Amino acid sequence: MKRVRAVIFDLDNVLVDEEVYKRAAYHDIARFLSAKCQVSEAKVYHRLVVESKRRGSMYPRLFNDLLAWLGVDETCLPNLVKLYAEADAPLVFKPGVESVLKALKACGVKLALVTNGTVAAQQNKVKRLGAEAYFDVVVYAREKEPECEKPSAAPYREVLERLGINASEAVCVGDNPYTDFYGARQLGIRTVRVLQGEFKSVRLTPDYEADIDVCSLRKFYCLYKADFAGES
Repeated sequence: MKRVRAVIFDLDNVLVDEEVYKRAAYHDIARFLSAKCQVSEAKVYHRLVVESKRRGSMYPRLFNDLLAWLGVDETCLPNLVKLYAEADAPLVFKPGVESVLKALKACGVKLALVTNGTVAAQQNKVKRLGAEAYFDVVVYAREKEPECEKPSAAPYREVLERLGINASEAVCVGDNPYTDFYGARQLGIRTVRVLQGEFKSVRLTPDYEADIDVCSLRKFYCLYKADFAGES
C-alpha cells in the first residue's frame, strides 16, 4: 500500500460540532425576527431548533418554512442567510481532533478540508476555529457552482491537483454517506467514515459508503499510522 501523503477532511460534525454553530445562529435569527413580527425570541428559537432536528441538516428550506410559519414575507430571507453566515459562534475543535491533526502534520502528511454549504458560513466557521493554521488546502465546494458540491468528484479533484498528489496517496475522512465518499471513490481515493452524529445509522448502496468505518478520528489515525510514516 502506498504511503498516505494527504488526508482530506469534511468539516461539520467531523472536526467541529455543527450544533454549536447552529444554536448561536438561531439565537441571532430569533432576535431579529422577534423584533420584526412581535413573536417572542424564545418561541422563534424553539421553532428553529425543533424543525432543524425534525428535518435534518440537509433540508434546504428551513428558513423559508420559518417565515411562512410566522407569516413574514420571504423578502427577509437574505437577512436570515446573512445572520446565519455571520454568527458569532464559540467554535472549537471536537475533543481529540487537534491532537490527530498535529500528529498528521508531524508525519509530514498534507491536510485538506472540503466542505459543502453556504460559502460565507463555512468560511466563518473555518476562521473561528483557526483551522487554516492546520490545512494546506481548503476547498469551499459551492464557491464555483452548486453542482461542484459533494458528492461530486470536483472538489476532491481540485485537492489532488493543488497538492500535486495521486488519488492513491490520499484518504478522505467524513461522516455523511450522502455526500462525503462517492466522489472520492470515483477518483480512487481511499475513504473512511466516522460513525457518529446525525448519519451514524444511515446505510446506503456500496458506492456511497466508505471503505472503512471507525468510531473516532483517533481510531482512524491508529489504523493508518504505519501508512503515514512510510511504506507499509
